[in-house]
Amino acid sequence: MKHLIKSLLFITFVFFLFINVINCIDKKETQQEVKIKFKNLKSTLIKKYSESNMEEIQKHLKHILVERVADTPSHKNVREYIASQFNQLYWDIELDSFKDNTPFGEKTFTNIIVTSKFVNNDQDDEEDENKETNISSEPPKTLVLSAHYDSKYFKEFKFLGATDSAVPCSMLIDLAISLQSEIKKSKKKLMIIFFDGEEAFKEWTDTDSLYGSRHLANLLLDKKVITKDNNDLPISSSFYNTVEAFILLDLLGTPNPRFYMFNKKTESLFKKLSDIEDRLSLKRFISPKANKYFQNHYLGSNIQDDHIPFLNYVPTLHIIPYPFPNVWHTEKDNESCLDKNTIEDLSKIFKIFVGSYLI
Repeated sequence: MKHLIKSLLFITFVFFLFINVINCIDKKETQQEVKIKFKNLKSTLIKKYSESNMEEIQKHLKHILVERVADTPSHKNVREYIASQFNQLYWDIELDSFKDNTPFGEKTFTNIIVTSKFVNNDQDDEEDENKETNISSEPPKTLVLSAHYDSKYFKEFKFLGATDSAVPCSMLIDLAISLQSEIKKSKKKLMIIFFDGEEAFKEWTDTDSLYGSRHLANLLLDKKVITKDNNDLPISSSFYNTVEAFILLDLLGTPNPRFYMFNKKTESLFKKLSDIEDRLSLKRFISPKANKYFQNHYLGSNIQDDHIPFLNYVPTLHIIPYPFPNVWHTEKDNESCLDKNTIEDLSKIFKIFVGSYLI
């Protein structure tokens, strides 16, 4: 009997050991780091993207930095302004409108999805010299940049949301326009999403928040990218399989922000931003400061934001300061809280990051 008990205990031990090993393997796979190919920009392009473009960003802010609660006339004006800034020779513009229930009844929301049109299929890279000159049947890889353009409703005061997220939206518009020549020559695609309905109308819950991103994440599950093989036959691929990374910007614009890693999968992308900051600081292309923007530390927790609905589908990188700006969700989140040097610095870092991805 004792031998039987010992045998059963041993079998049980081996079984649980096996389960733990499998779990560790699964965990390791799910945490596998994303590797994206970047190229070094020429010094002329680095200098170009390091020039001040604050006037353009401020021009966009004048149109976006207003109260823009979802499904209101001023919100519609902001949506129309954002969409109008993208030249349709370079961009496909899609308005994803839908209705959803809120604590204040049914509301209409509209995500703005802007996608670069051109994909350069010329195989002139060194690595392609010995390859046949057939057009690749692989769908182009895509980098997604995003921010939300609605503002939170407060009964007590008019909330403008300069950091939340008028500045990120203005920066993304400027980035897209500045990089149009590189986008036209790129073998990759750039998608920019301006989410609607990020803010809760009352208290943040699973149903009163992230209206636009929850809707779009599900919608894109059915999106297919069609390419053709060498025999000119169509090949269908899942859109999510083409996305190399999804980057969300939020709460940007106040002085001395600190950014941390929240997702191990995109650690290499975060470090790329940190490296670019170091290079620009060394060349004095960004303002001198006591502390880096991009801190190479992992916090390991997800802040609720528009990237959450996409976590199961694509690698996400959340660029949000921690701690939050002290003006967060207050009447003081207006133009007076913004720091020009910080906005310029971050704009330069993001442009070089995206530019080195596209070439």
